[in-house]
Amino acid sequence: MAFKLVLPQCEQTPTCVNHPPEWEKPLRIQIIGLNKDLNNLFDDGIKMPTPKSSLDRATEFIEPGLRLVQMAFRLLYGRDPDPGNPSDMIPRHQYDIWRGATEDRVLLPEPILEGYAITFDHLVGPDDEDDPETLMLNIVDPNDPLRADLVTIDKSPYTSGPEPVLLLVPRCCQARKGTTDRRRINREIREAKLPEEVRFKRLEEESRAYEEKLLRKSKAQASSDVV
Repeated sequence: MAFKLVLPQCEQTPTCVNHPPEWEKPLRIQIIGLNKDLNNLFDDGIKMPTPKSSLDRATEFIEPGLRLVQMAFRLLYGRDPDPGNPSDMIPRHQYDIWRGATEDRVLLPEPILEGYAITFDHLVGPDDEDDPETLMLNIVDPNDPLRADLVTIDKSPYTSGPEPVLLLVPRCCQARKGTTDRRRINREIREAKLPEEVRFKRLEEESRAYEEKLLRKSKAQASSDVV
């Protein structure tokens, strides 16, 4: 049985203006989810493909990703994208999320493909291309204790229904505030336009910096344990 994707009500006071957003407001929207959750969304059995590297499909959008965008668009705006308005929904960028360490920050011999992100524009015009307002959405399984703690909403209505659900949670209802979301998402769109060799070099640099950060934390933890 496929899981139902649900947009929970905003529990902020006052409610966030982007939960849900007004349909006429230009927005750049990013969705991130774990592959194990995304694989449960499609009733025809389609699964997230496994690429050779994170750069394999920077702009060649995969079918599960495009389906995910369609689902999210319907939940946010209460309708399908308008085929007569090309700017109503434009997929812009996608990438894979790799995990290089365990939950307790132990480096893995090889990174593990863990999740997927896709970004699309809604009514973003040429004048707003470089720095539009953004909306960050995460897909969360309310029954997953490791993921459920990432959101601040009451999850009980979604854990005991007749059908399994996944939550499409805007940043306003997450524990993380996302103060850098706009800068990060718009930077990703700009960098997606760069030549592949430049993107690959930057990816290597970011991966190396991340591994070095984890290694420093592991050494610091080991030192504190000894003391």
